[in-house]
Amino acid sequence: MPDGVGLRNYLYSKLMDEFPDEVEIMLLTVLPQEVVKDVALSHRHKISHVAMTGYKESFKGKLLKEVITYARLRYNTRKVQNDTIMINWTRKNFAFWTRLFFAMAAFIGFFFSFSYKSIEWLEKQYSRHLRSTGYFEEQTRMLNEHQPDVIFSTHQRSLDGSVIVEAAKALGIKTIGAIYSWDNLPKARLLVRTEHYVVWSDYMKQEMADYYPEIHSENIVVTGTPQFEFYFNKDLYMDRAAFFAQEGLDPNRKVLCFSGNDLTFPCDEKYLNDLAEALMQMPEKDRPQVLLRRAPVDLSGRFKPVIEQFPELIKASDPLWKTYSKGWSFIVPTREDIKLLVNVALHADAVINVGSTMAHDFAVYGKPAIYINYDQPSVTHWSAVTNNQYQHFRSMPNKDCVIWLNGKDEIAACVNKAMNGPLPDAETRAAWFRVVALQPLAEASKRIAGTIMSL
Repeated sequence: MPDGVGLRNYLYSKLMDEFPDEVEIMLLTVLPQEVVKDVALSHRHKISHVAMTGYKESFKGKLLKEVITYARLRYNTRKVQNDTIMINWTRKNFAFWTRLFFAMAAFIGFFFSFSYKSIEWLEKQYSRHLRSTGYFEEQTRMLNEHQPDVIFSTHQRSLDGSVIVEAAKALGIKTIGAIYSWDNLPKARLLVRTEHYVVWSDYMKQEMADYYPEIHSENIVVTGTPQFEFYFNKDLYMDRAAFFAQEGLDPNRKVLCFSGNDLTFPCDEKYLNDLAEALMQMPEKDRPQVLLRRAPVDLSGRFKPVIEQFPELIKASDPLWKTYSKGWSFIVPTREDIKLLVNVALHADAVINVGSTMAHDFAVYGKPAIYINYDQPSVTHWSAVTNNQYQHFRSMPNKDCVIWLNGKDEIAACVNKAMNGPLPDAETRAAWFRVVALQPLAEASKRIAGTIMSL
């Protein structure tokens, strides 16, 4: 586990308890000992811990990696005819020398982007480079010392994990990796090249075939994701009155959850302000209250002025994550936050956001999502409309899977529709979720454990 992002899905879920009693589990992670101890106390298996060291990337390695990324993004853009894929290459806010580096990578990558065999050749060079590093030798010694039978990688983008997996393959250790999220594959960041993969859905398996045809179909197993299993754990459910009291909500009014994105989405506070202004124009008896759940990694405080302006309307439900060091890898969820998130989805009536996975979290309980689909005139370098054209949204079988908010003047009508209907039938609204994640959702951990044990 190369970062804290996978903690909820793979360590706090049922996954470890799905392995047979005789299985020994070794946790190779950057997570602090405090977190590892908490995880160990939560499962029946004995869990040994090996502290994961960091890989310091050389100029050559970084250049090769970025050239491959650019070449793949260009190749994928032409393959699926979707220019928004190239937004994953945007490098606008770096210093001059960093921008120059990425410009060089893009220049070289452009010439390799016209032939998939050329991209594969680049990746072979990158693999050889990784195997020539001191970090590779260090990880080889570590694996020789501990002698695991299988390496399971929880995130495909980990630079450290990519070298560890290369070392494992060199030693003949079986390797399997998870594609962390449903929107990851078009982004050309499959750094961890395991021999087998588990994915969320048949749709993702087809994406693997489209973007990485060199990976054999029989090595890609559709298991679903443990991400949604917690919503079926009734031990986490709070009484509605208790939850409303905890969050400072009025039990006599409906609740609309505004779920924020990270700071790469620069307009969230503006959309929250638009929402509040529109709701204040509604009759009080029809006006829902807003429960704000910001992105756990968004520690900017950008919502504070809006909350202070509309204190009776907006209540903040801050994620209960812990920060152990700088960087996303060390901002980690807690068990308390899992319970909080479950109850936000359980007790709120609908969710509104800019293209967030939270639409699927609410879909577990059959609740509607509003997708914001208009731009802020004061922000010219980013677009919600463009965001909603990203490749992963092509998985949506019909547009009625969510409510589309296409302009500021439509806010009241869209909110009223989400709160009171009429909505498309449940089958239509659930169709997208069935495409995105294998059902039944509650059996994902069991399927992943079974896949690992079958290697």
